[in-house]
Amino acid sequence: MQDEHRRTHSWGIKRRGAAWVLGAVLVVSTLAPAQAMEAPRPVGNAVLAPGGITSTLVPSSKVQSAKAKSVKTTANLNLRSKPSTVGKKLVVIPKGTTLVVSSTKSGWSQLRYAGKNGWASNTYLRAVTAAPKSLMRGDLGKTSAALRLRTKPNTTSKSLATVPKHGIYTVKGISRGYAQITRRGKTGWVQSKYLKIVAKKPGREIYSDKKYTTNRAGLTDRYWTKVSGEDLYESVKGKIRVGDIPRNSVVYRDKKSEKTAGSVKGWVFVRTQGMTGWMKTSQLARKSRASTNPGKHRAKTLKAQPNGKIQEKMLVAIGWDKEKTLIAAPALRDLTRLNTAFKKKFGRNMDIDLAYRTRATQDYYWGELGPYIAARPGTSNHGWGTAIDTPETYNYSFRGKYYKWLKTHSKKFNWVHRKNLEEGSPYAEAWHFEYVGK
Repeated sequence: MQDEHRRTHSWGIKRRGAAWVLGAVLVVSTLAPAQAMEAPRPVGNAVLAPGGITSTLVPSSKVQSAKAKSVKTTANLNLRSKPSTVGKKLVVIPKGTTLVVSSTKSGWSQLRYAGKNGWASNTYLRAVTAAPKSLMRGDLGKTSAALRLRTKPNTTSKSLATVPKHGIYTVKGISRGYAQITRRGKTGWVQSKYLKIVAKKPGREIYSDKKYTTNRAGLTDRYWTKVSGEDLYESVKGKIRVGDIPRNSVVYRDKKSEKTAGSVKGWVFVRTQGMTGWMKTSQLARKSRASTNPGKHRAKTLKAQPNGKIQEKMLVAIGWDKEKTLIAAPALRDLTRLNTAFKKKFGRNMDIDLAYRTRATQDYYWGELGPYIAARPGTSNHGWGTAIDTPETYNYSFRGKYYKWLKTHSKKFNWVHRKNLEEGSPYAEAWHFEYVGK
């Protein structure tokens, strides 16, 4: 493992529960300066270029699928009026000339040279890709791995902290292959080769380096999803982070971060499912329309459902929870009984941070956090809606009064905090409780 990168827990998630591939062939021969190349002649599986030089033909599809537009000639090359060796010769393009491709056809590229438009064989053209932009001071850099933040730009200086994978940071300085960034108040150096530049454009990806406490994170501008299978995007029209968020899931708009990224009409930057991303405003509503009636669903029937893909009719909102968090219908009645006792003791309702978790959400957590923090996809009780997470705040911590009371009394109401989650365990989680009723 590289000294400078390792795995870590990223804040942005609730814990547990341009190159052109053209393969143009260089002709291995000494060409006279005035010798112009033609399209090679097939000879078995190889081709015979003028002068008897063998090479491999480059499929025109390689050029057609290319993202880059610039090419360079690898030999003196005839520019012809048609994409064929029978086309009229217009001019000879010298070896090493850089040109722009306007279109391709049957192994030929359309080019402009010396004021003439014509066609040249792809065999003697290779892609010219722009050199990747060097990381500079003021750029935004996204980590491609977990990194050590060091006091100096080298691998031997003191490690200040671990920088999470997929974190986005402003580069404050560059020195000898290292970039200076600040991570939670600590400024140091990380290897710049593990930072990918994030374009500063409206609707870009946003990352917050704050410690996780709740899904809400102090936000108050509340929405609920109004379509089934809602998408959460990494950036506007970008990669889908999670694509199966159920109808009536609570969503909080983060206007400050949205302004930082640059607003885009029809999109909002939000927190939901314990993570952040962009959603379409057309798929959000100001009210939850989820039922709060647990009905007659049984836990046995529920567990027959695919984990993380529970039918919407088996999900209900927690009525006394202001976020109307979705939970499995069979678990709601006993959770309400537990909350009634909690409220009698503390004069307030329990705080529910997260409950039902879709399969795509589980997959994302697993990929980001690994087995010590995230449950293996398809095994989490959140995937059946039979687990809740309370906030990661002091009162719900191992030393907090709410946790201690819940640990002692929840079993009476068919909710438990499992032994393997107790303090001292590598899987310790004070906030996680599971439903064990029928």
